[in-house]
Amino acid sequence: MKEDTNSTLWKILRQARSMSVASIPESVRQQARLCILDTIGCMLAGSRTEEAQLVLACEPGSGDQTATVFGTSHRRGLHAAMRINGYLGDVLELNDLIGGHASIGNVSAALALGESQGSSGAHLLEAFVRGIEVTTRVYESVYPSLRRYTEAGLVPVGIPASFGSAAAAAHLLALDEEQTLHAMAIAGSLAGWCPAEVIFGHGGSVKPMLFGAQPADVGVTAAQYAKAGMTGPTNLLDSKVGYFTTASTEGHFDAEAWNMRWALEQPRRKLHACCGYLHSAVDALGRLRQRIGMNLQNARFEVRVPTYVADVVSKDRLPNSPNDARFHLQYCLSLIACDTDVILPEHSIALTEQLQRPEVIAMMKQITVVPDPALAHYHQCNIAVTDADGHTTVQPGTAPRGSPQQPLDDDEVIAKFHALAEPVLGRARAEQFVQETLSLESVGNVRTWIAMLRT
Repeated sequence: MKEDTNSTLWKILRQARSMSVASIPESVRQQARLCILDTIGCMLAGSRTEEAQLVLACEPGSGDQTATVFGTSHRRGLHAAMRINGYLGDVLELNDLIGGHASIGNVSAALALGESQGSSGAHLLEAFVRGIEVTTRVYESVYPSLRRYTEAGLVPVGIPASFGSAAAAAHLLALDEEQTLHAMAIAGSLAGWCPAEVIFGHGGSVKPMLFGAQPADVGVTAAQYAKAGMTGPTNLLDSKVGYFTTASTEGHFDAEAWNMRWALEQPRRKLHACCGYLHSAVDALGRLRQRIGMNLQNARFEVRVPTYVADVVSKDRLPNSPNDARFHLQYCLSLIACDTDVILPEHSIALTEQLQRPEVIAMMKQITVVPDPALAHYHQCNIAVTDADGHTTVQPGTAPRGSPQQPLDDDEVIAKFHALAEPVLGRARAEQFVQETLSLESVGNVRTWIAMLRT
């Protein structure tokens, strides 16, 4: 059967299949190594949470134990390990924002599949780069014209990451061009829609399944289906009833714009352990606090953010769970106003203790969030602080730390990994893992590299 070579999925596929260690620039490969390192650090930190015990109990060991659960002594079957690692890496909201949250699903899929097959480090890196680039191309086709969450209720993370994870898995499984196309089409068909209520509302403890675990599982499943001969809807993205129309008002893929561009050359990483929608305002308030050097306990705050951001992270109640705290703008801003510089995992893990601090509760009542249609990107915000004498100081927010405009350098990413990994692996093994990851292409079989992540 001849496929439609004008479809968006076909164009993305052709770009992805041209990516090999020989053709990927060193700068891109370095960022890919750092993304893998950063994501694994998040997984190791997640292994220390209460939720880790819950998800391990939900995925009992059975059958062929082919893949490692990072930061533990456990092994699970391929798909169970992907789901657990994806969950652990997302639970603390510290995984990167490239292509939405591209790394968490792609790392979960590529490492579990690579370990089960005994892939080389170079082959794994190629697969990961393909997955990230595919995810980002789909994500950025809809994000500039994304429908408001109150209209569609769909968060554009899980579906793009499912396409990307399928592309990565297809490479590791040696699928041909047509099989890879159908793997991606099947993945988009099976992908979860990432309900906004789960992520921004009363989502319970299932939310970390949506960004990493589910896309990884779906992507590998789709590649396995395609390898067996199953086919999918290759016009799924740009059909008149396809994903672009569902998620956005003007969704389209500009293939020409991506000819000389790599998503990995403009990484978006997280410094704060909270939703990326909060980072601009968190950093802006931190800069303002340092700039004016005033006691903010009696101040009033007006925080202007894009309308679609206010829809989902501005909340007129206390956070009701650790996950809710990571998506609660007023709560995180109150921590910054009370002299916190960085939102840490402990600020949500120990939420009960934080909510016993009277200054934090009082500060939340002094913050007013205003939806501003003049602001288009979640990197944009404006904060006005009025002191007890009526004097107002304004601080705009443009790009938070970790964004392409203010990127974390290599040493900062490595330092973040050490902070997350050392409590689990110890300093010596964490350092050894860093060194091997930074030379991943020289690893002959990733099983020996991944073995360092077992406790």
